[in-house]
Amino acid sequence: MSNYSINLNAIDFESLFDLHKLDQSYVGTKKYMGVAYFWGQEYKHNLRDATISKRRKIHHLGLRENIDFINPNKKAWDLIHKVLGQL
Repeated sequence: MSNYSINLNAIDFESLFDLHKLDQSYVGTKKYMGVAYFWGQEYKHNLRDATISKRRKIHHLGLRENIDFINPNKKAWDLIHKVLGQL
């Protein structure tokens, strides 16, 4: 694996919109890239500023553990705090 990365602040709006739309179609799958939102209102303050890699990690671990991120629940909060280092 390389250290290559894309600075999302350096691409034009249309490209970012297209990337977000593509990633939205990947929510709930192992293809999720960490750009689109996969969580409900309850978690937005914790996850919207999380790094893409932390979003991916939370999503993928949640997928494996069958955790719901739309409806507030303790399992989701525990995983979010663990990955974001808030425990």
